[in-house]
Amino acid sequence: MTLDSVLQAIEPVLRTTALGAWVRHSQWAWPILESLHFIGMSLLIGTIGLFDLRLLGFARGIPYGALHRLIPLGIAGYTLNIATGFCFLSGTPDQYLFNAAFRFKMTFMLVAGLNVVFFYTRVFRRLEALPPDSAPPFGARVAGAVSLAMWIGVMSAGRLLTFFRPPYA
Repeated sequence: MTLDSVLQAIEPVLRTTALGAWVRHSQWAWPILESLHFIGMSLLIGTIGLFDLRLLGFARGIPYGALHRLIPLGIAGYTLNIATGFCFLSGTPDQYLFNAAFRFKMTFMLVAGLNVVFFYTRVFRRLEALPPDSAPPFGARVAGAVSLAMWIGVMSAGRLLTFFRPPYA
């Protein structure tokens, strides 16, 4: 069984949900969801991106803990984007499931998630113990660079979704 055959089986299931029908047929669903998706990404990049930049050594005067307290806002933005993204996927699954840009976006999100696991299991405790104006350890810089690169990749691939739409069958 190939990935495409699995996705071809999932596509009609998503399309026939009440959520999918609402997204396709409501005059306001798509614009509201797009606005919420943009707000979610702004929260995510505004907090996680700022923390990543601190991990890369920028703004050394800002303590790690002060920026880390903003992470729940980034998680809220991520959660909002997952919810709105699922709505988009349900509304036009064929335009996402078979789209190279969508697959890249999902890959970037997977790597970003694995990077979070690496950061919190291998780096974070050492980072917490550092004085506020200290340089980040190498592992923190790597995690920050990977995170920032992956979220830029997610945003770029998300923007490219409309340019690489598969033709309707």
